[in-house]
Formats: sequence, C-alpha cells, structure tokens
Amino acid sequence: MSGVQERQTAPKTLPGTYAKGRTRAEDVLDAAVAVLIKHGYHNFTLRRVADEAGLRLGNLQHYFPSKDALVQAMLDRVIDTYLARLGRIQSSGLDPEDQFRKIIETLFLDLNTRRTTVFFPELWSLANHNRQVAAYMERMYGRYRELLGASITRINPALGEKQVRQIALFISASIEGHTMFVGHGKPWRAQTEEVLGLATASFLWLVRSGETPVVPEK
Repeated sequence: MSGVQERQTAPKTLPGTYAKGRTRAEDVLDAAVAVLIKHGYHNFTLRRVADEAGLRLGNLQHYFPSKDALVQAMLDRVIDTYLARLGRIQSSGLDPEDQFRKIIETLFLDLNTRRTTVFFPELWSLANHNRQVAAYMERMYGRYRELLGASITRINPALGEKQVRQIALFISASIEGHTMFVGHGKPWRAQTEEVLGLATASFLWLVRSGETPVVPEK
C-alpha cells in the first residue's frame, strides 16, 4: 500500500476541536509512524511516541488515551491517504482498465520506498501480538479491498459479489507479498517494472475471465 511517505491527512475523527489541537494530533501520528519504523513493534510505546513528538506522556494521552486508540487513528489516517490517492485515479476519466493498471502501478512502485518496506511488516508483526490491532488492520485492508472491488466490477460487471471479493483479496495479498522481494533494499527491486508487468497482466486476465474456483457456500 502506498502513501506512508507523504504527510497524511488526518481523519475527521481526530481529537482536537481547534486547529492547534488537530495539528498536534497529526504530529503525534507522524511520530507514531516514525517510532514504528525506527524502533519496531516491540518498542512501540506511548512514552516513546511522546518522546518522538516532543510531548509529555500526559499531553499525548489528552489526544490518544491508550495505545489502541493511537494505533487505530494511525491506521485510519494511513488508509484515508491511500484511498484519496487511488480515488483520484478512479475519477481521472481514464477507461476502467487503464484506471486499474494505474492503481496497480501506484501500489507496486510504492513498495520500493524504505518507509513502506519497513512500516507495513512492523504493522503485521504488531497485529500478530495484539488482537485489537489485528481487527484494526482487517478493517483497514477491508476498505482498501472495497476500492479494488469497485475497479474490478467496472472492468467486468458480470462477476458475482463473491468473485469480486475473492479477486480483490488475491490482488491485495499478491501486492503485499511482493514487499519482501521488490521493497527497498530487497533482491528483486531492480526488476520491479518487469514484475509489475507480469502482475498487472495476470490480474487483468483474472478480472476479465472471472476464472475463480467455485467454493460451495457454508
């Protein structure tokens, strides 16, 4: 997923009635991302985030009273930024297949950045040890898959709802999985364009054909 390297736009639910409060909350979220990248999930604490943001712990807790609240706000802002970027592609006037290609390209090329390469694996690790974070992650990725599903449906309206969900999940998992191969400092980074071409062609074939396994509903 892309957009971590940009300063992200805070979601509407961020605390802080006044502009100064909203800006301070955004600074805290920037600090949270920085701590996760620099120190890893094992060292991701409110106190360390407060230090990174130049705040006292009590002041930070005015905006985010718990670690879970901070993580939830951080993930909301990450996905809001992604959806804004990808939404602009969807409303660009390109035909559905070109929109789809551009979305896949945007996501793939972002894997090359150091921040994205480090940030998301740390989130996955954090989710492995915290059920609430895992739930936040699933909600975040669910919103992302909905956007992919909308693009898939525009290309092939004949696909059923379950097929769209399956294909969106497969595409999302495939892109995320490439982080360890074409990410910053990874062995296949120089071949990103070639891998992107293969992935895009494969995804488009799957969307056009609708060749997904038929699994009986339980």
